[in-house]
Amino acid sequence: MTAQRRSENLRDVPIAITVVSGQSLRETGASSLSDITQRAPSVQFTPVPQTPSFSVRGVASNSFDYSVESAVGLAVDDVNLTLPRYTPLNSLADVERVEVLRGPQGLLFGKNTTAGLISVTTRRPILGEYSTEGRVQYGQRDQLQAHAIVNLPVGESAALRLRAGRQSSDTPLQVRGPGSIEDQRSYNLNAKLLWNVTDHLSVYAIADYQDTQGDPGVWTIRSFGGGANAPAAGNGFVRDQLTALGIRPGPENRATGIGAHNYSRTDSFGGQVTIDYELGGATITSVTAYRDVRQNSNLEVDSTPLRVYDNNLATLDAHQFTQELRIASNGERRFDYVAGLYYYQQEISAGNAQYGTLGYLPNASPILIGTVGGLVTYEVNSKSIAAFAQGTLHLTDRFDLIVGGRYTRDEIDNTASVSAIPGVCNVSYALTGGRVCQPRPLPYSEGASRSEEGWSGRAVLQHRLTDRANVYISASRGYKGPAISAINANVFPVDPETVEAYEAGVKGDFLGRRLSVNAAVFYNDFTNFQAQVFDPTIPPIGAFRTGNAGGLRTQGVELEGVIRPTSGWSISAGATYLDAEYTNYFPSCYAGQTAAQGCTFPGPTFDAKGHRLIAAPEWSTSLATSYERSLSGARLFVNADWSYRSSVYYGVGNPDTLQKGYSLVNGTVGISDPDDRIRLSLFVRNLFDQRFAAVIFPSYFDTGGTSQILPDAAFRRIGAAVEWRF
Repeated sequence: MTAQRRSENLRDVPIAITVVSGQSLRETGASSLSDITQRAPSVQFTPVPQTPSFSVRGVASNSFDYSVESAVGLAVDDVNLTLPRYTPLNSLADVERVEVLRGPQGLLFGKNTTAGLISVTTRRPILGEYSTEGRVQYGQRDQLQAHAIVNLPVGESAALRLRAGRQSSDTPLQVRGPGSIEDQRSYNLNAKLLWNVTDHLSVYAIADYQDTQGDPGVWTIRSFGGGANAPAAGNGFVRDQLTALGIRPGPENRATGIGAHNYSRTDSFGGQVTIDYELGGATITSVTAYRDVRQNSNLEVDSTPLRVYDNNLATLDAHQFTQELRIASNGERRFDYVAGLYYYQQEISAGNAQYGTLGYLPNASPILIGTVGGLVTYEVNSKSIAAFAQGTLHLTDRFDLIVGGRYTRDEIDNTASVSAIPGVCNVSYALTGGRVCQPRPLPYSEGASRSEEGWSGRAVLQHRLTDRANVYISASRGYKGPAISAINANVFPVDPETVEAYEAGVKGDFLGRRLSVNAAVFYNDFTNFQAQVFDPTIPPIGAFRTGNAGGLRTQGVELEGVIRPTSGWSISAGATYLDAEYTNYFPSCYAGQTAAQGCTFPGPTFDAKGHRLIAAPEWSTSLATSYERSLSGARLFVNADWSYRSSVYYGVGNPDTLQKGYSLVNGTVGISDPDDRIRLSLFVRNLFDQRFAAVIFPSYFDTGGTSQILPDAAFRRIGAAVEWRF
């Protein structure tokens, strides 16, 4: 465990944490980091198109704005990664463990986070060892996962670890129209060098490259609405077009009638260097990292073969640089500490081109229109500097007092511009009968800058009941930096988000470590929560943008345990009860919402106080078992897991966005040689083919209708794998 920036036993860390080994994830046939949700009940994953996000204890940051930080941080090998529209881990190859830290974690982990942190640690090179390992997995829908790893000694004091991998899979969706969905395909290369320069000095360097393409987030129609808002295409054109293609809406619907090619392609590369110098009682660590991502995509909006909104093009060119310098004691003195400095810089250049007939023009029209009527580009630059420190005073052999604080200064500027696209006009072209193409001369731009200073901190009192059990109580303040929201080349400042968090827990190993138990109760109160808000000042009639929604509150209970009845057999279980609601928020009214149901505010909006957070289940549970037994000349292993999520709403108060509760069951059975050098296995994911939506939202161009994104995990997959280690 490295939750406090030093190696510690999980039970000794006074933070609610779930740890899942990479090996256990791979053996179940898991293909991406999002599969951690089936082992960590407090974590959810929402694959919103182009802005996928994790949530912890019900809280996430779902925003299309490039400048908005995530409430849940993601760190890989000690480096926080914040680039937008980017999932840095498309493969679980060589992952050693995944740690889910719940509650505010900005104090010690780079960029500030208000809800939690997902920390991924990959395996380091091994000194003095030549070895090779790999895995090839094949499953339904032509899923292929393959990787090979070689560990090479370089003299007596250094080692090199090289990895190459490939993943591919067909989309589970069925395309009935003339369009297409790009299947998933990714390649990844990784090189690591570990060099113990002296007994006190070590250097660890990592370089990686990923080339990924696939589905940008195509949705299917869940229900039809009135559809009376696209006059040129005819009232109800979504219903008419999809019905003609034989598509029947519903929770099980996996068919779409798109008319364009939908794709997402991402190239990313990066590198980092970690230098550790041991002073005897402490270690000085320097972590220098750089990452670059380039992406282009198209995601059709109208869901029909018509040209209503086939062009939703996006480009992204972004990079980040971070430098951290810290010192940490070795944990063997009466007073232990960790302190450091952090520098962060990110530059983003992005563009969006959105246009079609919009239902106002004939399908064959040579002129197309968009709400903006041109190419919108964003130039976002942000910097952050921070100083942090945390100290642990061992008051007695049983009592510890932990106090820490972090000062952060954030600077951000955002410039949004609109330039002409040949053959594309503003929507005014249709409204004026073709007399006006652009109501405002192009190009034009608007920009804004913002700087803020913020504090976060933590105080913990921990008591060791025995050598293998302790209890703790903590209070912390989390901080998430400011943003500048941009819509239609209008920019708006967004205030920082803060949270006051309280937690009490107990951790322990009992019965000779045959039983491990972790339990926690928590209460989090958010202020200036960054979310979508209605702004009546945006021409011509107001619009929704990222702003400060006001407040929300989450509280609940978490319980995790592991039982080891016999050697080779373990059973783990977890459960989370979550009470999460808005305390001050005015979201948009949903289709059909009446004044009697609260739709009485400008926008129109309604008072969501007391409504449950979106995508936040009241109950989340998991159960997993792993069993190994020696046979004559071989070893048998069996793994199985079950997870449950209770019902959620994906739209605030909107009954049409209800996803009922569901369970998922995965299983693996395999055999290996006595030395565990070769493993052969069969696996099944989503054994009972349980269909569920990862997000449900109001359909475009079909008022009252809903659309859904069905993730790959919502479809059963059966496959086989071979794994080797030599």
